[in-house]
Amino acid sequence: MASSSTSRSPSPPPPLPPWLILSRVSLVWYDDDDPEDPHFEYIAGPPRISVLALPTGFHPSRSRGGADRHPYVLAAGDAGILLHVSRAPSIGFDLAARYPPGVLVMLRDFIPVDAAAGCDTRTAIATAVRVPDRATHAQPCVANIKHVGLVSLPGSDAYVIAELRLLEDRGRASLLSFYSGAGAWVEREATCPNMAGRCWRRQIDDVISNDGKLWWVNLAFGLLGWDPLADNQLAVLHHVDLPGAFAVEDGAPPQPPEHPEHHRMVRASHRKVMFVNMIRTRDEPPEATLVAVWTLASVEHGAASWRQRCVTSLAEIWAKDSYRRTGMPEQVPVLALLHPANPDVVYFFLENYLFGIDVKGSEVVDFVDEHYSLHVMVMGPPPPPPISWRHVLAWMLPPSLHHEDVVKVR
Repeated sequence: MASSSTSRSPSPPPPLPPWLILSRVSLVWYDDDDPEDPHFEYIAGPPRISVLALPTGFHPSRSRGGADRHPYVLAAGDAGILLHVSRAPSIGFDLAARYPPGVLVMLRDFIPVDAAAGCDTRTAIATAVRVPDRATHAQPCVANIKHVGLVSLPGSDAYVIAELRLLEDRGRASLLSFYSGAGAWVEREATCPNMAGRCWRRQIDDVISNDGKLWWVNLAFGLLGWDPLADNQLAVLHHVDLPGAFAVEDGAPPQPPEHPEHHRMVRASHRKVMFVNMIRTRDEPPEATLVAVWTLASVEHGAASWRQRCVTSLAEIWAKDSYRRTGMPEQVPVLALLHPANPDVVYFFLENYLFGIDVKGSEVVDFVDEHYSLHVMVMGPPPPPPISWRHVLAWMLPPSLHHEDVVKVR
């Protein structure tokens, strides 16, 4: 008796978890009917942008004249959203200031608020928790907001906030950390065994978190990683060079570009640390610019292993019908963010547009014919930095905010 077989079509891949693009520049309500809780209007589908709206009573200075107009989102993760809130005339979004005035605030426990009938905007409210001030004058609240990171501890709702301070003395650094529920900051000397004989670089461009660890980023020098669960009196860091031709030899750094954040970024995606780079030689035309995505595959025995995940060129992207249909010009864009669950998709700013490219296929996969307006939100002093990934964050939504029907922002 002949046996029969039936073929089954492969199961579709599971849907990607919902996420949003969060503006790092928050707004402030000056209405007499300020809401009591921080809230924001959010959407289910990038590349539209969501904005936090904070009441004036949320600030260290409760007066309208003393409130910071633009609190800055330092980080967003499983544990919540970390904000730096300053006092006028300073603003939270001041990347150059040393020892800026202000406080750190965590937003947690997000609750959706149903939209009114006929309204296409969703609102969520959050609980605000002020991070305790540091105990002594020797530990100012923040030395530089670019040095402060937030990491969620795996398997719990606990989190750690940490700031790496590169001291004036060459080769010395300290790490200040706050563990949720601990009630006070702890300062420890930082050491990096696999950098023996090499000097610290004072420039820190960013901090990211992944898999329970924090990574301080220098876009020329590499990464410094730290595990907050390691039980050491010293804060033991691990240095990782950038991949391939992008590594920098100690003592002979290249002349840094004016705005390295325009074409380099380190982000977490799909539970991996990723490096995105746009590069071309000086004598090549703009269309020869390469866009490459690298994965930090492993860090073992003092050595890092990077793997190039995908690469394309602007020429290949511009030649596609998906790009031509957008009507955007053939100009070199600026890096904006990396899809938090799909490392093949990189987002860019170009003129007044924010759009996503699938690097493997060189195709535009996210584009809305709407102008973003991040640059008009920031009004000095000081003047805002040029538009880049410093203005936006990708945030995986907590389960309480998973809504398939949310499609647009007002």
